[in-house]
Amino acid sequence: MITIMESYEPVRVTAGAGSTAAALARFPLGDRPLVIRDPAVGPVGLAMLPGAIDLSVDAAAGDAHLVAAILAAGRNATAVVALGGGSTMDAAKIARMLLVAPELATPLRALAERSGFVRIPELVSSRNAGIPLMAIPTTLGTGAEVSSVACQVTPWGRRLLAGARLRPDHAVLDPVHTSTLPWLLQMEGLLEVILRVVGPLIGSARSLAADHDAHAIVTGAAGLAESLRTGFLGADERLLAAQLSAASHRSWALVGRASYAAKHWYLANELSWATGTRKIPATVTVLPAIWGRITDGDERWGSRDRLALAWSWVRAAVPDLPAEVREGLPVLFDRWGLRPIDAPGAARVQEATARAHESWGGRLPALGRISSAEIHEVFAESALAAADPLIDHREEVIAK
Repeated sequence: MITIMESYEPVRVTAGAGSTAAALARFPLGDRPLVIRDPAVGPVGLAMLPGAIDLSVDAAAGDAHLVAAILAAGRNATAVVALGGGSTMDAAKIARMLLVAPELATPLRALAERSGFVRIPELVSSRNAGIPLMAIPTTLGTGAEVSSVACQVTPWGRRLLAGARLRPDHAVLDPVHTSTLPWLLQMEGLLEVILRVVGPLIGSARSLAADHDAHAIVTGAAGLAESLRTGFLGADERLLAAQLSAASHRSWALVGRASYAAKHWYLANELSWATGTRKIPATVTVLPAIWGRITDGDERWGSRDRLALAWSWVRAAVPDLPAEVREGLPVLFDRWGLRPIDAPGAARVQEATARAHESWGGRLPALGRISSAEIHEVFAESALAAADPLIDHREEVIAK
């Protein structure tokens, strides 16, 4: 039986050194564009656009009122330009959606209260339909500039929103904006790219096209991580990293994959929230325990054979890694200078467990087959590993 698959990503992408100016010259800014940017990021001429509203936002702070502040500033905006990391671009995507379709605000709030995953209703609206969005990333890895998903901070936690309305109209991949990105954040971004395609691969059946593109993305990102490990990434390499990040959303790598296959994402999301830490260190914390269960044959977390395939791709790009995932994953993290969060206490572990079960488990499909007690076991095992004094000692070694 032939499986029918479709891929549809209409985002226009302009890539290359100095591509920001070229893209802006063709973008329909109108007479009052709203420029949303991280506080640490200079406007690089964007605030000097005629009539521009220059709004500096600290999206990484996790303020549940951030989108409302953007909506207030952009009431009369003719276009939106987002310059920053994944959180900034996500906030801009959500705000633009609500500027175009304000009637979505009420159902969005109701859905976010019940589940960690919110699918945006496909409602028809003509109001403000002419507000285009350009996304310009200053980080590597998130791919938010081309994706149709966004994370939003709510009173109930961090929610994952999905829908075509969230997709930007134009993305710019300009390595000038990642020239000062810290070494560790570059490395974390490359790991994020790898896991974005490996997570769904592990929980999905074989697919020639999807596996082909996933292989290219994994080996490409791992090769860049090896270059970064012993030096730095030049402009061309940072551009390639950004293109691989976009490809992890736009290529066939995710097409036809099983929904909710990347189990590590849901646990890392809630551990990050409960401990107030960044997502990738939280992922590094839980991934060994999850992949260990997969290697033991627990198919609810993923396929052992598919994980072995993905690990073989990583080993092809990274010399001398152990053949077994359980042994090799900590070695890889150590090699790339990636460390877990500080060991969370019992109260934080319990909070993360409750949040993961309420937001993603029970009758919800993401973790519905995994009990609260089993989720707690993963977090407790991860906390124990994070408390290893050898891991704590590595902090001085990997500082760059």
